[in-house]
Amino acid sequence: MPPSLLADYDEVPLLVEKTSSGRDERAILVPAAPLAPAATHFSPPPSRLVARCHPLEKQITAQVDDHFLTHWPFKTEKERRKFVAAGFSRVTCLYFPLSLDDRIHLACRLLTLLFLIDDLLEDMSLEDGRAYNERLMPIARGDIQPERSVPVEWIMYDLWEMMRSHDRQLANDVLEPTFTFMRAQTDQARLSIRGMGPYLEYREKDVGKALLCSLMRFTMGLHVSPDELVSVQHIEQNVAKHLSVLNDILSWDKEFIAAQTGHPEGSAICSAVQVLADETLLSYAAAKRVLWTMCREWEYEHDRLVEQRIRNEEFPPSGNLLRYIRGLEYQISGNELWSKTTLRYNAPATA
Repeated sequence: MPPSLLADYDEVPLLVEKTSSGRDERAILVPAAPLAPAATHFSPPPSRLVARCHPLEKQITAQVDDHFLTHWPFKTEKERRKFVAAGFSRVTCLYFPLSLDDRIHLACRLLTLLFLIDDLLEDMSLEDGRAYNERLMPIARGDIQPERSVPVEWIMYDLWEMMRSHDRQLANDVLEPTFTFMRAQTDQARLSIRGMGPYLEYREKDVGKALLCSLMRFTMGLHVSPDELVSVQHIEQNVAKHLSVLNDILSWDKEFIAAQTGHPEGSAICSAVQVLADETLLSYAAAKRVLWTMCREWEYEHDRLVEQRIRNEEFPPSGNLLRYIRGLEYQISGNELWSKTTLRYNAPATA
């Protein structure tokens, strides 16, 4: 039962190639790396995976957007428009198209909240960002009451209470992965990572592999045994590489702009594009083209790992595990479709 062999979402990506002008210091760091001409007509190698969206996406998006537009302290009308254009609920519905209808809105609220917090952290030092996140963790656990005059606190508290009311075990299983993700956002190591190996290991936490996997199990109501989860760790890790690097390729312009305007620590670029360009002396445009090929190779590796797991006669997968594996594949294709279309990445200066 191999993954689907379907046509790729085929659209010329809206990429803005960078030069060494302005505040970009790449020409100083690696003077031997010439900047390639803007690859405005480059099309990435096609994928064989197809995205699927949760059928309630439009109404869930309207519901969740309205919640945050009503309660989140956006400073300007432009920030409100930028929030709506980003499509945070849409990406959640693309990540988790197999979610139960009464749970998908909870996942949308959680990922939306984490995206909004991530934007705030760009303007903080790592120390201040760490303190900000650490304050929220016991609130999520329900250990302390939120300050009702602070939206991020009561939104966090009420959300986790709602999640626990649906399935306490699966909801609590999402807690520690969420905290791991939040700590990675303010990890001092992100300022000094060198080499693709260490970078991918860090990004496994920063992209939220364990968070996305545990949240998907919650939204689908999947109770999978610890032994079964161990048996698909390699599949999860391979998916995390794809999510991380594809996100890096398509969010490069946003991260580049943030690095010019945000806090030197909170907005510091931590991207596979930067790491590969520094290691190989390729231009950023060339590094992105190489990384696209790597993503497609991870899709082939996904096929191989899935087939290997399914053929394990000594430990055959349960029905729930097979659904979980299928869900992981949708994370790959859903992340790519959203990343190619969201204004958060494709028009970062205006979105």
